Amino acid sequence: MSAGQIDTLLDLWAATLIQHKDSPPFASHRDLYDTIDSTPLGDIAWESFSMSYKGVKPADNVPPWMKATYEVWFRDPRLLIHNILANPNFNGEIEYTPYQDYDDNDQRCFKNFFSSDWAWQQADKIAEDPEMHGSTFVPLIVRSDKTTVSVATGHTEYHPLYLSIGNVFNSVRRAHRNSLVLVGFLAIPTTTKEHADDIDFRNFRRQLFHSSLANIFKPLKKNMTTPDIVHCPDGHYQRVIYGLGPYIADYPEQVLLSGIVTGWCPKCLNNRNELDGDGLLRCREHTDLLVQELQHKQLWYEYGIVGDVVLFTNDFARADIHELLSPDLLHQIIKGTFKDHLVDWVEEYLEHTHGKAHAAEIQDDIDRRIAAVAPFAGLRRFPEGHGFSQWTGDDSKALMKVYLPAIVTDLDSSSLCSKKGGLV
Repeated sequence: MSAGQIDTLLDLWAATLIQHKDSPPFASHRDLYDTIDSTPLGDIAWESFSMSYKGVKPADNVPPWMKATYEVWFRDPRLLIHNILANPNFNGEIEYTPYQDYDDNDQRCFKNFFSSDWAWQQADKIAEDPEMHGSTFVPLIVRSDKTTVSVATGHTEYHPLYLSIGNVFNSVRRAHRNSLVLVGFLAIPTTTKEHADDIDFRNFRRQLFHSSLANIFKPLKKNMTTPDIVHCPDGHYQRVIYGLGPYIADYPEQVLLSGIVTGWCPKCLNNRNELDGDGLLRCREHTDLLVQELQHKQLWYEYGIVGDVVLFTNDFARADIHELLSPDLLHQIIKGTFKDHLVDWVEEYLEHTHGKAHAAEIQDDIDRRIAAVAPFAGLRRFPEGHGFSQWTGDDSKALMKVYLPAIVTDLDSSSLCSKKGGLV
């Protein structure tokens, strides 16, 4: 459309608005062009860096993973945060200071992220430096999860990394209103079966993961101790201090992130067979001291620590990965506790008690009860029972409501109770 046609259209538009004592958003084609030119670009450019093995290589039969170059693609997290904070749609739905909320009965209330003790404690640490007084704390909420794409892509694996900030209301983050952004794709090193169990390869894979994260978040490092100036949703500019916040991951990735041995807890030093013990909580300072003073073998067997890996959080102020790890609600609670533990345990119990053939008949009977649940508000119907192969989080949450009543007649009361309290 030409400039003249735009002016004509705006004049006609203005004529229709006279009776309403209103006017079009643009006075002329020049006003429209100036508005377009002043609109900042929303997309942050993608960048990449390459990493490879730099250690000693054998003289003969060099493993392919030692010769390969691994490429990591990412977007500048600082600019992504600038975009989130500058979004005017978040005005009134973003918080600038941590707080503690109490009801009329003087009971503590938790709602949004900034009502947490952790956010309050971080603000106290930041306030210890007078140069940072008056700054807004912006904690990063990070998530990564290795994913296998569909068969159509040849079972290609990706390792996406996502980012949000703790300042926005929880309702905004859950509604996916551009407060959760894709930061990058981490490299996934592979090798031949001959070298898959090689200790050097495993250590390289761990360190590649941590070095990649450290490199991706490097643009934020300076402004974790020196305020950055950003445009906020209310139209004003604020001094902000960044900090690594909760890292959401499933258990295998928590093991990788915390540099521990599989089977150990990433949060405490209790042995996996004594999780109710009085073991110390893990912390960055204690782990660093153990790595400095003990041999790798002792670290591995007595403390569950992989001494060969340098954690990415060591590069950043006020960052302790053992403190930041957050449970994966889907894989560890909804799907993990219910599907992978309770449902599978019931199937194993029935086979052990009644034999495989009779257990299959009982399972069919359980499915018929689940399918027979009457329609009711808040309940989802499962016409085929619970024998579907691909479980989603919504499947597990819906099935929880009808599963226990469906199995109660096939398990004795002692089987329905756990050692410390019980399921029913």
